Amino acid sequence: MDLPIVGHRKLSLSDYPGCLAATVTVPGCNFRCPFCPKTSLIHHHIPMEKTPPQELLESLWPRLGFLDAVTVTGGEPLLHRGLPPFLRVLKYRGFKTKLDTNASRPRMLRYLVERNLVDYYSVKLVAPLHRYTEVARFRVKPEVIRESIQLIRRSSAGHEFRFTPVPGVHDQGDVQAIASTLAGSRRFVIESFRPEECEDPMYRSLTPYSPVELRQFRDLAAPYFAETFVA
Repeated sequence: MDLPIVGHRKLSLSDYPGCLAATVTVPGCNFRCPFCPKTSLIHHHIPMEKTPPQELLESLWPRLGFLDAVTVTGGEPLLHRGLPPFLRVLKYRGFKTKLDTNASRPRMLRYLVERNLVDYYSVKLVAPLHRYTEVARFRVKPEVIRESIQLIRRSSAGHEFRFTPVPGVHDQGDVQAIASTLAGSRRFVIESFRPEECEDPMYRSLTPYSPVELRQFRDLAAPYFAETFVA
């Protein structure tokens, strides 16, 4: 089982809606968003200490019954071939599974969906589909992200979509475009931008959207979803 694990949080009360979850972090991402708060997982992960998957799994078994679920986050977990067998073992042992993803790998995503290896998907969108290459600084076709969105929406798994508006990068028109693309989905979460976590000094100097502005974004998106939140 070849899955590089560089972080492990023993308990999260809010990561998986309605569940007590542990969180597993894997490195690497194909996107190069300049406002990303996790650039260490992209540029500096090679020397990071890795926990063998089997060792981590063994530490989880005694907590089954107290813990409901395990979240795999990144980075971008879909880049790793060791992800499916890791999820399969978790499911076999009785854990629910949650995956945080940028949805840029529909082939791997289809594999997971068809085998019911994930119980809950959290999809981070970085821009309206027509702006993905510009914002993510990675040549990704809009139809690739759209395919992944449809795979998740048509699956039996729970799911949510998340978006972090960044001043000077995103505006109300972007929120409207994203909400329109996702219309009919259950849950949409608007996250607050944290400039202090960005590696790029230019983005660390930005003033985040205010709580009032974030609520305005939420209200703009709300008609398209069953639930809309600001986090």
